[in-house]
Amino acid sequence: MNDKVSIIILNYNGKQYLEECLNSVFMQTYTEFELILFDNASSDGSIEFLKDKFNDSRLKIISSKQNLGFAGGNNEALKHTSNEIIVLLNNDTTVNADWLDKLVNAAASKNTVASSFVITEGISEIFYQTNGSLSYMMYNIMNIFPDFEDVFYPNGASCIFRKSEIGIPFDTDYFFYGEDVYLGLKARFMNMNIRFVKDSVVYHKGGGTESNNSFKTFCRERNRFLNLYLFFSPWFIIRMLPYITFNHITKTIVSVYSKKYSLIGTIKAYLWFYVNIPGILKKRKSLMQFKTADEKEIIKFLSSKVFNGNNTIEKLINNISYFYSRLTGIKPIEYFLKKK
Repeated sequence: MNDKVSIIILNYNGKQYLEECLNSVFMQTYTEFELILFDNASSDGSIEFLKDKFNDSRLKIISSKQNLGFAGGNNEALKHTSNEIIVLLNNDTTVNADWLDKLVNAAASKNTVASSFVITEGISEIFYQTNGSLSYMMYNIMNIFPDFEDVFYPNGASCIFRKSEIGIPFDTDYFFYGEDVYLGLKARFMNMNIRFVKDSVVYHKGGGTESNNSFKTFCRERNRFLNLYLFFSPWFIIRMLPYITFNHITKTIVSVYSKKYSLIGTIKAYLWFYVNIPGILKKRKSLMQFKTADEKEIIKFLSSKVFNGNNTIEKLINNISYFYSRLTGIKPIEYFLKKK
């Protein structure tokens, strides 16, 4: 497969990562690509550095006047691409020489979204033994799928899709966090294939250009619930009310006593939904035109687990969650794993 590819790298004050990242991209064995470097109004001299350091005709630098975030930046960068096949790559990564070749081969079949094997700095090796899924509340649940090739949604740090099939990949309002889940849910509800390409290896620094804690907490909490409220049926959401209540109470309490989450960001995220109900309903209606898959086919890949851990309390809550799932007619992935 020798189709031309458009690689999009989003940058926001990531000057310290760019040389290593771009050098690894330009050393690819697969050479039929253009590289769109979309800069989100960086103030660290990223643009000047790129113009001084790189003189490759395949590089196109687009400078935004404002920070559009991951979602808006990639959507805008897409407008400047020349090719049908799109690859998204984080700026705080380096890639193996055959990274692109393996990724493009995986997308040879149409109706496919594929992602690389992204190894993130600081993540324990145990979490790379098998791929994870999502809980009902759209949290990552690790080591779920028995088959290493299975994955629920593409990793936004390195993924590939066709413009004509996906269209605009993200909801611009997300800004950052949860966009790859949005893309994965959109693809799954469109009956597309989600592939994991273990031979397309990416090394990821992780969190290199994230924002302040309050805004990060706000985006994380809001976007997780947006992914639930935008894609799933009212009946499924009603059955999720105990989880939603439990999440809101525990997350608020934890944010009071822990610096891991911002209390202000958490409260703002929950209040945001009450103010934006008309907008959420409008987004749901817009997404309806893409949905062709049976919701049950999506839910069967979700995990009933609430926690990743294995201490006594976490196991107990996870077991209660599974029992509640079956009581209310929900068949998560654990149901099908038990059947095997």
